[in-house]
Parts: sequence; structure tokens; C-alpha cells
Amino acid sequence: MICHIEVYGCQMNVHDGEILSGILKAAGHTVVDNAKVAEAVFVVTCAVREHAETRALGRVTHLAGIPEKKPIMVLCGCVAQEHGERLLKKMKLLDLVIGPDVYHRIPELLHERRRIAVTAQGTEDYELVTPVRKQFPRSFVTVMRGCNNFCTYCIVPYVRGRERSRPLELILKEVEGLVEAGYGEITLLGQNVNSYTHNGTGFPKLLEEVSAIAGDRCRVRFVTSHPRDLNEELALVMASRKNICNQFHLPAQSGNDRILKTMGRGYTRNGYLAKVAMLRNLMPDIVLSTDMIAGFPGETLEEFEDTVSLLEEVRYDYAFLFRYSERDGTAALNISSPVPVKERLRRLSILQELQTDITMKRSKEIIGREMTVLVTGPARREGQMASRTMGNRLVILESLDYSPGDLVPVTIVRADGYTHFGEPLFV
Repeated sequence: MICHIEVYGCQMNVHDGEILSGILKAAGHTVVDNAKVAEAVFVVTCAVREHAETRALGRVTHLAGIPEKKPIMVLCGCVAQEHGERLLKKMKLLDLVIGPDVYHRIPELLHERRRIAVTAQGTEDYELVTPVRKQFPRSFVTVMRGCNNFCTYCIVPYVRGRERSRPLELILKEVEGLVEAGYGEITLLGQNVNSYTHNGTGFPKLLEEVSAIAGDRCRVRFVTSHPRDLNEELALVMASRKNICNQFHLPAQSGNDRILKTMGRGYTRNGYLAKVAMLRNLMPDIVLSTDMIAGFPGETLEEFEDTVSLLEEVRYDYAFLFRYSERDGTAALNISSPVPVKERLRRLSILQELQTDITMKRSKEIIGREMTVLVTGPARREGQMASRTMGNRLVILESLDYSPGDLVPVTIVRADGYTHFGEPLFV
């Protein structure tokens, strides 16, 4: 069967798409990029925010009408896990609804051609699946799945299940294979990588061992971290290893202590700032990013201003900013005094405007600096190649004389916030 896969949401979903491709390939199916020829179309979804969910479901309707003959429509991922059977009743175009822990059943369900939702949760880690990786020279390695934090706004523990960590030896074996295959960068994935633990081995030790295997040929980065679980041991490992990327995504969500407590985040503003200071003290050139939520239930204007001031104080290189989005089953739905949607959007626009200015200024600060970039592939414009710094900044090279995986020393000559332009040091 000819299959087409589209992925929405986080990097975990991107890697799940690679796992899904591996499952289909092993069962004798063909995965193609062209939806027009597909006999089965898979949409891997994200349920963290309402907009992402709505966008993915809208895409299902669009994709169902692309081929001449309607394909088998399969909805996968977190939205599938959240709504299950209800989606089949709501969307007549859907044929299969499959949760993240039961992708291994897809070949048999395609064969049976039943209209069904399968969303049983378990401890599936897909160790027997060989992912079809599509982003050379960058690759993902899952180290843990699920989450135990139950932040009051977040649906992840309900759709991804409880935390479970992969065995250390299996992770290291996968990393070794990627390094031998010539991959130039590996990202360790988990809903909360800091929570990784297996037979007494925590995440700092895992990161140290992965770094040793990667050596001089491969960079290592990771996502996502919970501020509560970030400790000096992890920061010291990062600072001591040249191949561990100087980038840290540290979601704050709010700058106000009462809101942080209501969110169930487990840290205070001052505690968060102390960890930011620790990172910058050990790695002065570290690139920091965050997540922030505007308009959490009960958030006053004064409390929102604390989030504004946190952006101003930390001066993140990048920030992912969202208005609060109601998610069924989360504790935040029971909090009184919800902020009107219009006001949430107003507060979000304030954060966006501020962060855009900060990002522009932080970006221009690196003009004139020399750094080595990893070429990732063609840029959007013809005649250019895209690359990434250790801090994951996008750098455009005005030449096609490079191949994915090349390491190129450059000087940053121009920057406009999210895009930078590099001039090779050696021609």
C-alpha cells in the first residue's frame, strides 16, 4: 500500500513519524512524500494547544480530498489518544484513530479495513522498530516517554502516559549506529529529559556517555527540560564537553510565583532565575529559549506584568509564546476567574512584541563572531544552503558548494533575528 505521513507538533511527534514510517516499511508498505498518489494518509497530531489540534483536524479534511480516490484516513498521536472513538463519530472521513502506544498494530488494522479507534496505553518504547530517518545530518533519539508532572494546564500525561525511560545500553547502541552512519547532530528527546533514570543512571550520566560516543564527529543536544529538575551536575557536564551544544530550552511558563504554584510547576521565580544564572555563569555564550503562557486562569494584570518582566530580565534568545488554551481533563479548567480570550490575545501580543525586539537585539550581538556551523541542506531560496550553529541558530550560506553534514567555519555578517548569514572563513 502507498502511504503518506504528515506530522504536526513537537519533535517527539516528528520522531514518532519516523517510527511510523519504519513500521509501515517493515510491513511491506511504501511511504511517499506525494499525498496525491497515497492509498493511506496518516496525520500525526498534537493536542497540547487548541490551535494545533484544530489545524491538524482541518488538514485531515483537506488531505482526504487530494487523491482521485479517497484514501484510508488515519489520525495518530495525541489528539487521537485524547478523543478516541468520538473522532470517528465526529469526522466521517476518518477510518482509523490510533494512539501513540499502539502504532505497531497499524499494519494489521490496514489489512482488516475496519473503522476503529485503538487508544490503549501501555509501556511501548518501539525498541524493535528501525525508524526511517529523514533529516540527515540531524537525528532524534528518544531517551524517555511520558510525563509524571501533571502541570494543571497540560494534557501530556493523559495522552502520553506516565514516564518510562529506555535502557541505557539501547540508547548508546542507537547513538553509536547514528555516529557510524555519519550523522552530525543527535537530539536526545523526552517530555522531560531531566527525569531520565534507568538502573541508577540519571540524565547527566547518560548525556556524558552519549557525548563520549559522539566524539569529534557529532554534536549532541537535548529537549525538553523541566526547570525544577535542572541541577548543577547536568550544567557541569554540558560545560565540560565541547560536543554538547550550548543551547538550553527551559520553559518558565510564567514569571509570577502564585501563577507558577497554581500551574503546579514546582519552582519559584527566584529559583528559576538562579538556574539561569548558573547556566550563564558556566557557559557565558549559552543560547536560552523558553515557553510562556499568557492569560492563565485567574491571572491578574499585575501577575501578567511579572511574566513581562521575566522576559526583560532573562533576555531569552528565543521564546515560544502562547495564549492559555483550555484542555479537557486538566485541572486548570476548574480554576475560577478565567481570563477572556480577547484579553489573553492582547497579553500574548505584548509578549510577542517584546520578545521580537529582544530576539533581534540578541541576534545582532553575534554579528562579527566566528563559529562553526553544520550544513543541514538547501535553504528556501535558490542558490543558498542552510546550516545551524551549536546554539541552533539558523545560518544561511550564499553558496551551493556544501553538502549536508559539512562543518563550515564562518563569520556572522548579517542577522535579522531568526535568520543569520555567514561568510566562510576559508574559501
